[in-house]
Amino acid sequence: MSVEITEHFDKRFTQRIAKSKRMSQFVSRALYFGKSVNEIKNSELRKELLSRQEEYGATAKVYNNSVYWFDKNTAITVYPVPQKYHGRI
Repeated sequence: MSVEITEHFDKRFTQRIAKSKRMSQFVSRALYFGKSVNEIKNSELRKELLSRQEEYGATAKVYNNSVYWFDKNTAITVYPVPQKYHGRI
C-alpha cells in the first residue's frame, strides 16, 4: 500500500526536517514502523499527542525524532520532536 504525500507535507518536510530525495521512504517507514502514541514512554509527550489526535482526527506516528501526522494513508504534516524529549521516547 502506497502512502500519499500532500503538498503541505512536502513543503513542511523540506522546511522542518531536510531537503531529501528519499522523503517518500521516510514517510513510508514512519507510517509502518513509527511508534504510535500509545507506545511512547514519556507521559507528557504522550498526553499532548493524544489530545491533538482527538482534536484534529489525525494519527500521529513518531519516527526518527519527528512526529508525522497521517489521515489514513495520507501524510499531512511533520514536526520535529522537541530536543528535551530526544532519547526519552
